[in-house]
Amino acid sequence: MVSWSALGRSFGISLLKNQGTKPIVVQNVKLSTNKALFGGHEHNTMPLQPSRWQYIKFKDMFHYYTLVGLIPVGLIIFYTNVFIGPAQLEPIPDGYNPKHWEYHRHPITRFIARYIHSSPQQEYEKFMHWVDEEQQKVKLRKLETEIQAKMAERQDYQAYYYRPMVNKYLRIEKKISEEMQERIGDDYKD
Repeated sequence: MVSWSALGRSFGISLLKNQGTKPIVVQNVKLSTNKALFGGHEHNTMPLQPSRWQYIKFKDMFHYYTLVGLIPVGLIIFYTNVFIGPAQLEPIPDGYNPKHWEYHRHPITRFIARYIHSSPQQEYEKFMHWVDEEQQKVKLRKLETEIQAKMAERQDYQAYYYRPMVNKYLRIEKKISEEMQERIGDDYKD
Protein backbone atom coordinates (compact mmCIF):
# COMPACT_ATOMS: atom_id res chain seq x y z
CA MET A 1 0.00 0.00 0.00
CA VAL A 2 2.88 2.31 0.75
CA SER A 3 4.28 1.85 -2.74
CA TRP A 4 0.93 2.71 -4.34
CA SER A 5 0.64 5.91 -2.34
CA ALA A 6 4.23 6.86 -3.21
CA LEU A 7 3.45 6.17 -6.86
CA GLY A 8 0.38 8.36 -6.61
CA ARG A 9 2.40 11.16 -5.00
CA SER A 10 5.03 11.02 -7.73
CA PHE A 11 2.41 11.57 -10.45
CA GLY A 12 0.43 14.10 -8.42
CA ILE A 13 -2.62 11.83 -8.36
CA SER A 14 -4.61 11.32 -5.23
CA LEU A 15 -5.28 7.59 -5.16
CA LEU A 16 -7.34 7.77 -2.02
CA LYS A 17 -10.46 9.83 -2.66
CA ASN A 18 -11.97 11.71 0.24
CA GLN A 19 -15.35 10.31 1.18
CA GLY A 20 -17.47 12.65 3.27
CA THR A 21 -16.40 15.58 5.40
CA LYS A 22 -14.26 13.82 7.95
CA PRO A 23 -10.76 15.22 8.61
CA ILE A 24 -7.98 13.84 6.40
CA VAL A 25 -4.86 12.24 7.74
CA VAL A 26 -1.96 12.43 5.26
CA GLN A 27 1.27 10.87 6.45
CA ASN A 28 0.18 11.09 10.07
CA VAL A 29 -0.62 14.80 9.80
CA LYS A 30 -4.13 15.87 10.65
CA LEU A 31 -5.23 19.05 8.93
CA SER A 32 -7.61 21.31 10.79
CA THR A 33 -11.07 21.89 9.41
CA ASN A 34 -11.55 25.23 11.15
CA LYS A 35 -13.57 27.45 8.81
CA ALA A 36 -12.09 30.62 10.29
CA LEU A 37 -8.61 29.39 9.39
CA PHE A 38 -9.49 28.72 5.73
CA GLY A 39 -11.82 31.67 5.28
CA GLY A 40 -14.86 29.47 4.73
CA HIS A 41 -13.47 27.67 1.68
CA GLU A 42 -13.88 23.94 1.32
CA HIS A 43 -10.27 23.18 0.30
CA ASN A 44 -9.03 21.66 3.50
CA THR A 45 -6.11 19.70 2.17
CA MET A 46 -2.83 20.46 0.54
CA PRO A 47 -2.18 17.79 -2.08
CA LEU A 48 1.23 16.20 -1.86
CA GLN A 49 3.05 16.40 -5.16
CA PRO A 50 6.64 16.47 -6.34
CA SER A 51 8.39 19.80 -6.37
CA ARG A 52 8.27 21.79 -9.60
CA TRP A 53 10.95 24.22 -8.45
CA GLN A 54 13.63 22.88 -10.80
CA TYR A 55 11.30 22.99 -13.81
CA ILE A 56 10.07 26.50 -12.99
CA LYS A 57 13.65 27.72 -12.42
CA PHE A 58 14.79 26.23 -15.74
CA LYS A 59 11.82 27.74 -17.55
CA ASP A 60 12.45 31.18 -16.04
CA MET A 61 16.18 31.12 -16.84
CA PHE A 62 15.52 29.82 -20.36
CA HIS A 63 13.04 32.61 -21.06
CA TYR A 64 15.32 35.23 -19.51
CA TYR A 65 18.45 34.29 -21.45
CA THR A 66 16.49 33.68 -24.63
CA LEU A 67 15.07 37.16 -24.46
CA VAL A 68 18.38 38.68 -23.38
CA GLY A 69 19.94 37.13 -26.48
CA LEU A 70 17.09 37.35 -28.98
CA ILE A 71 16.00 40.93 -28.46
CA PRO A 72 19.42 42.57 -29.11
CA VAL A 73 20.29 40.16 -31.93
CA GLY A 74 16.86 40.65 -33.50
CA LEU A 75 17.22 44.44 -33.30
CA ILE A 76 20.70 44.30 -34.86
CA ILE A 77 19.48 42.08 -37.69
CA PHE A 78 16.44 44.30 -38.27
CA TYR A 79 18.56 47.48 -38.31
CA THR A 80 21.13 45.92 -40.64
CA ASN A 81 18.58 44.62 -43.13
CA VAL A 82 16.38 47.72 -43.14
CA PHE A 83 18.83 50.62 -42.90
CA ILE A 84 22.10 49.24 -44.32
CA GLY A 85 21.02 46.51 -46.72
CA PRO A 86 23.12 44.29 -48.96
CA ALA A 87 26.22 45.60 -50.72
CA GLN A 88 26.07 46.74 -54.34
CA LEU A 89 28.49 45.32 -56.88
CA GLU A 90 30.76 48.02 -58.34
CA PRO A 91 33.94 47.94 -60.43
CA ILE A 92 37.20 47.90 -58.50
CA PRO A 93 39.23 51.13 -58.90
CA ASP A 94 42.72 50.91 -60.34
CA GLY A 95 45.44 50.32 -57.77
CA TYR A 96 43.03 49.18 -55.04
CA ASN A 97 43.29 45.70 -53.59
CA PRO A 98 40.04 44.67 -51.90
CA LYS A 99 40.19 43.15 -48.45
CA HIS A 100 38.97 39.59 -48.02
CA TRP A 101 35.78 40.62 -46.17
CA GLU A 102 34.72 42.99 -48.96
CA TYR A 103 33.78 40.05 -51.18
CA HIS A 104 30.75 39.21 -49.02
CA ARG A 105 27.39 40.75 -49.83
CA HIS A 106 25.58 40.96 -46.48
CA PRO A 107 26.91 43.36 -43.78
CA ILE A 108 26.64 40.79 -40.99
CA THR A 109 28.59 38.26 -43.07
CA ARG A 110 31.20 40.93 -43.75
CA PHE A 111 31.44 41.66 -40.01
CA ILE A 112 31.90 37.97 -39.21
CA ALA A 113 34.51 37.54 -41.98
CA ARG A 114 36.41 40.61 -40.80
CA TYR A 115 36.42 40.27 -37.02
CA ILE A 116 35.67 36.62 -36.17
CA HIS A 117 37.05 34.36 -38.90
CA SER A 118 40.64 34.49 -40.03
CA SER A 119 41.48 35.50 -43.56
CA PRO A 120 41.96 32.86 -46.30
CA GLN A 121 45.60 33.92 -46.58
CA GLN A 122 46.12 33.29 -42.87
CA GLU A 123 44.39 29.91 -43.14
CA TYR A 124 46.64 29.03 -46.08
CA GLU A 125 49.76 30.04 -44.12
CA LYS A 126 48.64 27.93 -41.13
CA PHE A 127 48.08 24.95 -43.42
CA MET A 128 51.50 25.39 -45.05
CA HIS A 129 53.10 25.56 -41.58
CA TRP A 130 51.39 22.30 -40.68
CA VAL A 131 52.61 20.71 -43.94
CA ASP A 132 56.18 21.90 -43.20
CA GLU A 133 56.03 20.49 -39.67
CA GLU A 134 54.88 17.13 -41.02
CA GLN A 135 57.69 17.11 -43.62
CA GLN A 136 60.23 17.81 -40.88
CA LYS A 137 58.83 14.88 -38.88
CA VAL A 138 59.10 12.65 -41.95
CA LYS A 139 62.76 13.67 -42.42
CA LEU A 140 63.54 12.96 -38.76
CA ARG A 141 61.86 9.55 -38.94
CA LYS A 142 63.79 8.73 -42.10
CA LEU A 143 67.07 9.79 -40.45
CA GLU A 144 66.23 7.69 -37.42
CA THR A 145 65.60 4.60 -39.55
CA GLU A 146 68.90 5.20 -41.36
CA ILE A 147 70.71 5.43 -38.02
CA GLN A 148 69.04 2.24 -36.82
CA ALA A 149 70.12 0.51 -40.06
CA LYS A 150 73.75 1.69 -39.64
CA MET A 151 73.79 0.53 -36.03
CA ALA A 152 72.51 -2.90 -37.12
CA GLU A 153 74.99 -3.02 -40.00
CA ARG A 154 78.02 -2.23 -37.82
CA GLN A 155 76.67 -4.12 -34.83
CA ASP A 156 76.96 -0.95 -32.81
CA TYR A 157 74.42 -0.03 -30.20
CA GLN A 158 73.83 2.10 -27.14
CA ALA A 159 74.53 -0.23 -24.27
CA TYR A 160 72.73 -0.18 -20.95
CA TYR A 161 75.62 1.80 -19.43
CA TYR A 162 75.53 4.47 -22.12
CA ARG A 163 75.03 8.01 -20.88
CA PRO A 164 75.19 10.95 -23.26
CA MET A 165 77.85 13.36 -22.15
CA VAL A 166 77.01 16.90 -21.27
CA ASN A 167 79.74 19.53 -20.95
CA LYS A 168 78.83 20.18 -17.33
CA TYR A 169 79.57 16.56 -16.37
CA LEU A 170 82.65 16.50 -18.58
CA ARG A 171 84.07 19.48 -16.67
CA ILE A 172 83.27 17.82 -13.33
CA GLU A 173 84.97 14.58 -14.38
CA LYS A 174 88.00 16.50 -15.64
CA LYS A 175 88.28 18.42 -12.38
CA ILE A 176 88.03 15.21 -10.30
CA SER A 177 90.65 13.45 -12.43
CA GLU A 178 93.03 16.43 -12.10
CA GLU A 179 92.61 16.42 -8.30
CA MET A 180 93.30 12.69 -8.16
CA GLN A 181 96.36 13.10 -10.35
CA GLU A 182 97.70 15.83 -8.01
CA ARG A 183 97.21 13.57 -4.98
CA ILE A 184 98.74 10.47 -6.52
CA GLY A 185 101.35 12.21 -8.60
CA ASP A 186 103.06 11.20 -11.84
CA ASP A 187 104.50 8.01 -10.34
CA TYR A 188 101.25 6.12 -10.73
CA LYS A 189 101.47 3.21 -13.16
CA ASP A 190 98.85 0.71 -14.22
